[in-house]
Amino acid sequence: MSTMEWTGIILAGGLSRRMGSNKALLAWDGSSVLEQVIQAMSPAVQQVIVSTGTSSAAYQVLANDCVHVEDDYPGKGPLAGLHAALKASETDWNLVCACDMPLLKPSFFEGIKKLIESDEEHHAIVPRLAGQIHPLAGAYHRHVLPELEQRLIHNRLKVTQWLEEIGCRYVDVDELEGTGVHDVAIQLSNMNTPEEYEHIRNRHRGF
Repeated sequence: MSTMEWTGIILAGGLSRRMGSNKALLAWDGSSVLEQVIQAMSPAVQQVIVSTGTSSAAYQVLANDCVHVEDDYPGKGPLAGLHAALKASETDWNLVCACDMPLLKPSFFEGIKKLIESDEEHHAIVPRLAGQIHPLAGAYHRHVLPELEQRLIHNRLKVTQWLEEIGCRYVDVDELEGTGVHDVAIQLSNMNTPEEYEHIRNRHRGF
């Protein structure tokens, strides 16, 4: 049994322009999308940090067991949210996911942990499906913080470029399945529009 401690980071500070309302607070099975993600992540971590962008007030009631952090570099996208949360984290390793991925299951986070715990070379690990990288569903070590802060200061905000610079490890479906993660593509579904939200909710009923 691993003795390594982990923090969970949920990025909930997006502007949700295409959705038209806050994605994290959308209804999901009698609670909210954010609570669903917290529930999936919690078994794998000792603490959950919700990165709320510029205002944490809307999340306090829903995620009152979590630590809430606001961006030090407002308006600079998901890298700013990740930076604020990593700064607040008290563990070296951190599981990360976006708040708009309600089909993630505990097995996904446990699978990512297994891959990290057998890899001493990399400071970040993210899934890659059919060539598409999913940077907001993976694990990051606090060692990435200095480079991340430099990118924010200099407005170099392209996530994929940053991953290349820090030597991120990309893991494919077969590697994740080898750790016990099933239906990887479905779990990594995210939603940016009302249509995608409805599609994911319908998919969830049979998942």
